[in-house]
Amino acid sequence: MKQTEYIGAGELSKLSGIVQDFAPSKVFLITGKSSYIASGATQLVELALAGIDVLHYTDISALPLDEDIKKGVIAYTSFNPDLVIAVGGGHVIDMTKSINFLAGKKPLVAIPTTAGTGSEATSFSVVYKNGRKTSLESPDMLPMFAIVDPNLAMSVSRETALPSALDALCQAIESFWSNKATEESRGYARQALQLIWKNIIPAIEKRDSGAITALCIGAHLAGKAINISKTTACHAFSYGLTYRFGVPHGIAVALFLPSVYRYNNVSGLSMSPEDIEGLLRRFGITNLSQYGVKPSDIAMLAAEVNTERLGNNPRVIREGDIINFFQKIV
Repeated sequence: MKQTEYIGAGELSKLSGIVQDFAPSKVFLITGKSSYIASGATQLVELALAGIDVLHYTDISALPLDEDIKKGVIAYTSFNPDLVIAVGGGHVIDMTKSINFLAGKKPLVAIPTTAGTGSEATSFSVVYKNGRKTSLESPDMLPMFAIVDPNLAMSVSRETALPSALDALCQAIESFWSNKATEESRGYARQALQLIWKNIIPAIEKRDSGAITALCIGAHLAGKAINISKTTACHAFSYGLTYRFGVPHGIAVALFLPSVYRYNNVSGLSMSPEDIEGLLRRFGITNLSQYGVKPSDIAMLAAEVNTERLGNNPRVIREGDIINFFQKIV
């Protein structure tokens, strides 16, 4: 399915036209609890949905948990919507994609409020089941519409903005060296990297509006890149840190990026592993001990890595080598 994209400041206004075209009698709206209001999306979304029967669903956790998806499927099925809208960060959009795919496959509008995950541009979603990261994937999961309006990301706190931006950076780099990379995906990845690398510091430190806008576009391009190429070892290593220790996803991935970069020994990128380490230090990110991870936890975390997900890495990583990557950053 080809996606219709609306990208730029003020593009949330396009939602009214989308809703009018579909003329739904029922809309299933999934948003974050507080981020929806903080983003400033509320007024335009409510205006677009005026006079329509709306189920506003917010019963979601900080991670896309299997049990939350099951509850969402029940609510969705009972309501039986004609149109689905997701407004929020990556976990909100991932949750919505999963629920919609499992329960109805209705037209979906994805509206990110952070510059990071690129979930609005992908045909898969992350699901945590019994403490392990799994995925749902189907061409039917790609949202029919993506509205990337940087205005919605302007009020995001540094605490949220930094991990999101680092996730986008990692996605672009991993997509570039992925075994499944194509000329098209590398084109998206290069564009994403140019925007993200140049703008991540002013966007995070100064909350510069132009830099935030560039990050939003870069994150969307990184999402388009990984939709083709998928991610590699950095992402594969990261999920247990987020689930078990609450390390923000983008930070968990970024901590592995320099060592995996050196291991893969790839060329063609404009930044070095040392450049990335310098960026992380600038943001106060140095090791896993900052997040309560102890050396005694490493064996467990390494053992839980799904080795099948390492097959996309350009250099083979054997099961016995995984622990070394954790030890370098503990």
